[in-house]
Amino acid sequence: MAEYAYNLLVDIIRNHKLNIPLNMGLLNNILHELKTNIYRLKYMYLPSSELVKTREINAVRDASVKLAKILLDKEALRRYRPDPYQVALTRWCLRILYGLRNRIMRGDDNNPLYSIDIEGVEIVSVMKHPKADKLWLTKAEGVLPYDIVTNIENIRKGEVRAAAILPPVKIMGILSEAMYCSNPLPTEYKGKQVPYKLIYESEVKGKIIEIIRRG
Repeated sequence: MAEYAYNLLVDIIRNHKLNIPLNMGLLNNILHELKTNIYRLKYMYLPSSELVKTREINAVRDASVKLAKILLDKEALRRYRPDPYQVALTRWCLRILYGLRNRIMRGDDNNPLYSIDIEGVEIVSVMKHPKADKLWLTKAEGVLPYDIVTNIENIRKGEVRAAAILPPVKIMGILSEAMYCSNPLPTEYKGKQVPYKLIYESEVKGKIIEIIRRG
């Protein structure tokens, strides 16, 4: 998943999809360093407990912070108003890279669920999709705020549900940044990683495998 996120970032940067001024020399240097460290990690074949102690894992996090400061600069985004989808995709890629260490720590059993974040979010608004009778537009808050399009008919404001933070997509023209993947949960899960036993595990795994194959 980190490789997929890296490749998406390269496409966003080199094809100027954010439509903001960029120092390409600086960015290419950061991308080169980032790619080198991702591939070193991939071929170290160390247990997760050792992998998270390496210089390379810290270098991936540091590179993601450098990229975030450049690509998600608030003043540049306000001034040039890039496509919200490209901004959301950039955020997702940087989140995947920044959080790589924490996800590696989840274990060595190659579970696809380890490759993304699944967090509890509180639903703060629900409205009908303007172009689809069986879809709803929701806003939710967890670690970050999210726009999520869903087909869950009984979803309600105030609920806390698990959300799989997936690459953003446009559904009937509306941006969606995650997928709800549980029944309503206790409020204590808001902003926290949700135990896998409480989510629609097979559905989420299917989405993750689809993304990895596409990447």
